[in-house]
Amino acid sequence: MSLIDTYIERVGENLPARDRADIQKEIRSILEDTLENRSQSAGRPVDDEMIAEVLREFGTPRKVAASYLPPRYLIGPRLYPTFILAARVILGIVALVGIITTSVALTQQPFTIESGIEFTLKRLLELLGSLLSVFGNLVFVFAIVEWALSQAKTENEDTWDPRSLSGEASRDIVKPWSQVPDIVLTLVALLIFNVFAQKFGAYFNDAAGQPVFVAALSPVFFTYLPWFNLIWVLSLGLNFALIRTGKWQPWSRWFQIALDTASIILLFVMVTGRSIVLDASDKLNQMGYTGQQIAGIFTGIGIGLKALFIVLIVVTGIELIQNLIRMFWKKGPEIL
Repeated sequence: MSLIDTYIERVGENLPARDRADIQKEIRSILEDTLENRSQSAGRPVDDEMIAEVLREFGTPRKVAASYLPPRYLIGPRLYPTFILAARVILGIVALVGIITTSVALTQQPFTIESGIEFTLKRLLELLGSLLSVFGNLVFVFAIVEWALSQAKTENEDTWDPRSLSGEASRDIVKPWSQVPDIVLTLVALLIFNVFAQKFGAYFNDAAGQPVFVAALSPVFFTYLPWFNLIWVLSLGLNFALIRTGKWQPWSRWFQIALDTASIILLFVMVTGRSIVLDASDKLNQMGYTGQQIAGIFTGIGIGLKALFIVLIVVTGIELIQNLIRMFWKKGPEIL
């Protein structure tokens, strides 16, 4: 095997299988042209010394292969500032909640110095585990968004038509960044409600000084959760499809209309049905003054959530009407 064949084979080892053959063929053609020009300039035939000199100028096989590959990031420059901001806010909230709950527990229950230090260290270790878990999931979410953005179609310079800047064509354009907030919020919702939902509740000491946990979400909530998961997963699929295609199409409009309709129906059932907040008033009222306060908080949260669902129904209904208008009355330019 010649030195050129070996070099091209080594380059191919660092290339994806899908594009390997075409890139290797291109590199071989460039090398042969370069050697031919070098031979004519030097006035001597191609030999091993000339081949080695040209290959040295090209660089190592890994370097040449890298020049044919797109930038590869876990979280790239586009998302990194947003990632840092989100990490600071979310981790700060988790840390603050952990510190407050630990402080409240220390003030409510009498501890000796030794038991207080032991309790505090235990809570700090739990908080550290929570911070690492949240940070890992946050990295996972942003890595998925980075991948989705890397799949976005770019405009072809040869086929681009300036007339696409106005009229009906522009109203269906989808900018990849416009889908990022939806993707992040949906992934966060999937994570929170499927992993941490059972941990939502009140941690306190009862009248006897014993630590108690009362879950905030009732079993009714978990009957709705599979339907929310289905809507969220389908929404993610639509977000990624819009990033990949770069524009709204009739099928994606109808898909969004179907998702909005399903969301409105589910929210309406939740408003008119039993509360998703656990009704534990009788149990909590028997746990002293703190229990009575928490019972009132749970009741207020239940009422507030139903009001929130009504607002979401209105907002989703407006979006549904807008999509129907875009399907049947197409007028006026708009960039999404």
